Amino acid sequence: DPLDETDLPISPSGLVVGGGVAGLTAALALARQGYPVHLVEKSEVLGGNAGSLNKTYQGEDIAGCVANLIGQVKAEPGITVHLGTSINEVDGFVGNFETILSNGTFQETVNHGVTVLATGAKAYQPQEYLYGEHAAVVTHLEMDELFRNNDLQIKRADDVVFIQCVGSRNEAHPYCSKVCCTHSIQSALELKKRNPKTQVYILYRDIRTYGKREDLYREARSRGILFFRYDPAEKPEVSANGNAVTVRFKDPILGRKLSVNADILCLASAIVPHEDLGLSRLFKVPVDADGWLMEAHQKLRPVESATEGVFICGMGHYPKPIEESIAQAQAAAAKALTILARDSIRV
Repeated sequence: DPLDETDLPISPSGLVVGGGVAGLTAALALARQGYPVHLVEKSEVLGGNAGSLNKTYQGEDIAGCVANLIGQVKAEPGITVHLGTSINEVDGFVGNFETILSNGTFQETVNHGVTVLATGAKAYQPQEYLYGEHAAVVTHLEMDELFRNNDLQIKRADDVVFIQCVGSRNEAHPYCSKVCCTHSIQSALELKKRNPKTQVYILYRDIRTYGKREDLYREARSRGILFFRYDPAEKPEVSANGNAVTVRFKDPILGRKLSVNADILCLASAIVPHEDLGLSRLFKVPVDADGWLMEAHQKLRPVESATEGVFICGMGHYPKPIEESIAQAQAAAAKALTILARDSIRV
């Protein structure tokens, strides 16, 4: 006998996991179409990684935009924000999910028709180049903090070196983190803007300032920022030199070793996925070999997962700049709305 299809009512609400820029954008997009949204964030604050950044490659103020986005979410009556909350259990299927939330003291059951996973990523903590051992060695996010605080370390720096691809494009993390080259060149230009006499050196494997970001690279070259390519077999060597560090590297054009006494050494560390795979298992969303959430199809279904009714966006999917995270969050919300807009679903 043929199997009968059953009409089931759809729970007209959404669950967004992750309170970063992608999660905030997706939650707002769903709520403004008239559907209640539960926004779950495991930390005690909203904003995610964007809270540690200064500007986009076009010079837009990220902190101000994120603060505005958070304000809009908190003012939206259709969004219920759950801070310091984790997901304990997930049951059900597309149109009729039942998720148990826990904040450590009590549990709450949420019924929702769709789920958007915007779980984000984190920065790799370097194990090389004296990071954590010498005060002159910082990461991109720490450099941004120095800029925000107008730190004396920035003002007094005569020589600054950037090393690209730290912890990425290797056996452990074979992918490119996509944003690092642009971030380094932005920071280099900011250093030149604050003190034109500062000498800036960028040691790279391949410069990947794609699209209109290439204009930043051209500007950096015209401002006297020096670029040196290094081979993975001959990585730069870093040693302590008082309050500075000495960076030795080979210039492939001159064919000889050079050294710079750097007042600041900035490491362009990789973006890596969160190591907790429990959430992907709960929602039955597969991850790739590197730990990123996998879409159903790269071309045809880029924001859908293999589990119907579960959508992905932001850096939990793959490293990407902030404007791509926003666009992907809007796409995920739009796809989710095609389910919520129905009265029932046939299973």
